[in-house]
Amino acid sequence: MTVARRLTTLTSLTACAAAVLLAAPVAADPPVRPAVTRDAPATPTAGPGDLLAAYQTVVETLEALGIQPFLYPTVAANCSGDGLGLVPAVAGAVPGPWPTNTLPIPGLDLTAVKSGQTLFTFLPYGLEPDTAATKTSGMQVAWLNLSTGRGGMASMGTIADIVRAMVPPEVPAELRPLAENVIRDFLRTAIPVGGVRAVPVDTGKGTILAAVFGTTDNAGRSCFFFPTLGITEVA
Repeated sequence: MTVARRLTTLTSLTACAAAVLLAAPVAADPPVRPAVTRDAPATPTAGPGDLLAAYQTVVETLEALGIQPFLYPTVAANCSGDGLGLVPAVAGAVPGPWPTNTLPIPGLDLTAVKSGQTLFTFLPYGLEPDTAATKTSGMQVAWLNLSTGRGGMASMGTIADIVRAMVPPEVPAELRPLAENVIRDFLRTAIPVGGVRAVPVDTGKGTILAAVFGTTDNAGRSCFFFPTLGITEVA
């Protein structure tokens, strides 16, 4: 596939996502909140203002951790039980090496994202926690290194999947649990959102253009998230 064709594909995906996001209606009336009872405390229904505040909080958290948010959020319709069932999400990219403050273990490299790699992340807002029955392979990233012309597709996995893949094979068996715990604890602290998906990709150094899109499960309901686009510099 040529560079021009890849760019055309990613541009089309971006236009599709933008059209859906702009066309999503905004509720004219404030959301209805369920009554409070002694046995069942109220669970507030998220309105547009709540979602915007949540999005801004996630973006600020990502930026503080060195994770670069994509250019705009994405959304899945009919993904929850309220109204249109809109569930927003944010994607981000982490150029390696990252992080630089992991617990040092002599002779082991516990850097989660190596030099020349990019960790792509997907963070939905309001999804139920993953279970053993949750389908976790539906999110995809299409990427293109504009500096080299290399590109490809990758399936995103759970944090547990990423942790197992990030521990180098040369780590002795007796030290693997310690190494996995260090990376798992860091990622869960860095990205404390249910339904998170991520994948490290050997993109090489350069300007990386990427689109994240695909499906996730929410309590047995399949949710399709429209593409969101990001640009990352990998040094």
